[in-house]
Amino acid sequence: MTIKIVEDLCKGVNGCGFCIEVCPQNIFNEGDKLNLRGYVIPKIVNVNICLFCKKCELICPEMAINVIKEGNKK
Repeated sequence: MTIKIVEDLCKGVNGCGFCIEVCPQNIFNEGDKLNLRGYVIPKIVNVNICLFCKKCELICPEMAINVIKEGNKK
């Protein structure tokens, strides 16, 4: 399982944070890295327990999250 955040699109924890709120497995935490727009990018942790529910991908208003199952080309 791979979760990718397009950092330049992300509004981060200080502008959004929906991915942190919606994830049933707490895959995302507040990060410490800023993108070019000055938003704090969520940190991906515990990706190995991801359920592939894609709630984070679906709720992201900027379409900045991609959840990819191994073997898929996306």
